[in-house]
Amino acid sequence: MSDKEIILQLLDDNNLAPIQLIDEEGNHFEMAQLGIIPKHGVVYAVLDLLKINQEEVSPEDAGLVILELDFDPEQDEYFITTVEDDDLFEEIVEAYEAFDGES
Repeated sequence: MSDKEIILQLLDDNNLAPIQLIDEEGNHFEMAQLGIIPKHGVVYAVLDLLKINQEEVSPEDAGLVILELDFDPEQDEYFITTVEDDDLFEEIVEAYEAFDGES
């Protein structure tokens, strides 16, 4: 899936199918959609890692993945990046847990 396809799927309330992502090394990741969190003028997707290279993840590899969803209107390009900053990651998780607790 392209970055654009992934972002459009994540933003589609009616499409909760797992997200399929391939990294630059060719590894395939399958992730369940958990939620979208707007924070600091940016939209983040909270996902649960299900499979790596079609194999279910081990308990030590399991966990949340947070993607930053970006769009450059001047270039009409979509970009996805993983959140690597520990403080920002925790802030997004806390916002997700607070939102999820309200549901």
